Amino acid sequence: MIEKYRHSLYELGLSEIQIQIYNYLLNHEYGTINSIKNGLNYSYSQIHYNLTILEDLELIFSSKEEKKKKYYNIKPKIALSKLLEKKIAFFKNNIQNLDEDIKIQESTKGNCIKTVSFYHYSDVNLAIENLFSLIINSKKEIYISSLPPSLLSKLEPALYTAFMKGIDIYMYFSQKDLNDFNNYFEIITDILNRISLYITEVNERTCQTIRFNDVIINSGLILIDGGYLNSISFMDDDVYHFDGFFNPNIVQSSIKMLKIKTIKKTIKIEYPDNINNILNIISDKKTIKTSELSKISKIGGTKLKEILEHLMREGKIKETISNEGAGRPAIYYSLV
Repeated sequence: MIEKYRHSLYELGLSEIQIQIYNYLLNHEYGTINSIKNGLNYSYSQIHYNLTILEDLELIFSSKEEKKKKYYNIKPKIALSKLLEKKIAFFKNNIQNLDEDIKIQESTKGNCIKTVSFYHYSDVNLAIENLFSLIINSKKEIYISSLPPSLLSKLEPALYTAFMKGIDIYMYFSQKDLNDFNNYFEIITDILNRISLYITEVNERTCQTIRFNDVIINSGLILIDGGYLNSISFMDDDVYHFDGFFNPNIVQSSIKMLKIKTIKKTIKIEYPDNINNILNIISDKKTIKTSELSKISKIGGTKLKEILEHLMREGKIKETISNEGAGRPAIYYSLV
């Protein structure tokens, strides 16, 4: 019965004797150690040992009685599918470990990958690459504490991409974190001028203080989707290293700690100028074609499409398609 599948069973990790025992049980209602031994001409210990392995692989099961114990096959479609899933998981884990080892070699003190439980970077460029990936692939929300302006500048394109996807972005800062930046609010609103976000200034520090090479520095946070915690060690505008891990409980606690601080002011930065311009044009025209909107706003192609899709997701505008004779249908936009 099993002859033409023998090679596949080898690939699943079964030995020749295990394949023969499994085939015997597929061709019989059940088997005992003695009946299988006599049928296959192996020793008692060989049969007993390999039956134990097949049970561990969940390809067969046995009766409870110890004397004249009977062994039965489990439906091959179920049993072999489960074994295949285990093998795939095993190989995926090996691939994951290989990828982590490569990352470790690329970073001077650790590894950084979205799916690992912990990572550490002393190479700023590699860390930013990882943060870019986490931010761009975010699904819901991002919380940011006080961070160096130079780092925010580097992360701005990723934050803009997240904003255009509809991700909510919250930033908490305190002047106590940033002795060298008395005008921090003006600095960050200038850096993040393409992004709509909530900015909250608080009295207490939003960063922890840590010791690094016998110097007291800040440890700021980027919290993503309620699960990913990224810790950035910095002083003034200099970044030293990054740590991170995935732990929803700790991240939720960190968000709560930001929210319970004493608020001085909260400001929602509304849409950037280019998006406000699009909204104003649509408002003035009541309804407008894509081509006319592009001409007036001087924004075209992918950029305009990106803005319009964002505004539709936000429920600010609606799209109407009109068939106007020959050619492609015309697309109109109006405020909701």
